[in-house]
Amino acid sequence: MKIKSSFLLILAVASFNGFSQGNKDLKDIKYRRSSLHTILIESDNFPKKEEVIKAYYSAPFPEKYDNHNIGVKSFDGKKYGAKEGASEEETIAMIDQYLKSNKIANKMVAKWFNRKANGTFDIQLITERGLINASFTDMKTAAASAEGNALLVTAGLELLNNTFVVVSKMKFVENEPAARVARDAAILTANKLSVAMLRTKAIAVADKAYDKGKEGYSVWTTSFLYKLKWDDATSNTFYQDYWLDNAADPTAAAKKAKFDSSDLFQLEFVGSESATSLVTFSLSQKRTENEIIDLSVVRNIDNVYAKLQKKYDVFKTKVPLYSVSPLKAKIGMKEGLEGGEKFEVLEANMDPKTGIIEYKKKGTIKVDKDNIWDNRFNAGFLEEDNEGGSKKALDGTLLEGGGKFYSGMLIRQIN
Repeated sequence: MKIKSSFLLILAVASFNGFSQGNKDLKDIKYRRSSLHTILIESDNFPKKEEVIKAYYSAPFPEKYDNHNIGVKSFDGKKYGAKEGASEEETIAMIDQYLKSNKIANKMVAKWFNRKANGTFDIQLITERGLINASFTDMKTAAASAEGNALLVTAGLELLNNTFVVVSKMKFVENEPAARVARDAAILTANKLSVAMLRTKAIAVADKAYDKGKEGYSVWTTSFLYKLKWDDATSNTFYQDYWLDNAADPTAAAKKAKFDSSDLFQLEFVGSESATSLVTFSLSQKRTENEIIDLSVVRNIDNVYAKLQKKYDVFKTKVPLYSVSPLKAKIGMKEGLEGGEKFEVLEANMDPKTGIIEYKKKGTIKVDKDNIWDNRFNAGFLEEDNEGGSKKALDGTLLEGGGKFYSGMLIRQIN
């Protein structure tokens, strides 16, 4: 594969000094993250739809990922065959049609290479996210050197090959109809009791459950995870047939048109997860309806991401150890931690000639169930946030385990 020397000169080796210093502040520790773009399926009308969509758009972006926003935030599912009560297979087929029709994979690649209106690319974003140091002086300048090819492989495998799209559908369901059905069924059963006292007590229990359950809404979120396919064949074809860094190139117009219409780039379906949250508007709480909707939507999205990360290894994030005395990381209830979860501790080692990074396992640690950080959105805002007594004031979750660890080492959850 022949690559321009100017392209290779910029793709120099990352220094990774942050991983070798034991007590650097977390804000100074840099590591390669997966990249993520999120899309919402616009559903039919349902209670509080406008507030739900507004809350989705304003929700904080998952900080464990690099924001790979391509500007497309939502689409009308009906235009691509969406229908009420569709099965998961039908929904996936609808999403696939949308992704292909709108060349979302092409747009994800174009974002990576900072594609201009004239069709030219550069590697500024790859340089930044790959922690590539352009001043590295030992970089070989040969256009097709083994070192240069290895750097391109690194950029592809660790950056483009860890690029995801999460497509979500959401709706709010009024709780009262379901609560009424449950109460009526309970009363029907209670009326069959022959003992009057037991019958009266059962009916009272049903009414009490109804009064509690009828309030507010339930928010439902189902998210579908896709990964950008970036293998050797895709990489080689892109660099050989599509790469353009000079608008004056005689082949510029042809390459631009070829990229725009190409079906080379694909998004592969990984899997899906769902989460639901109860949204209540208790008069005893000093909170507005919109505040509760915002909080419930954000937390529900966080719950779905946590489930996707636990279920699919490819979507699991690496996070740095914040400190080793005590052993602590900036993860918590937002990531679905409940206590006892296990993490492998990884040390990043980069080959100074090729830029290839290897993650070597240095040990295993687990979450201390009594010291889990409540980092959920607006923690403490709801009554249920503080059930079971007041929580400790933590700025990270404490972990248990030993080893020659240092802050900045990466940890990744294991099953």
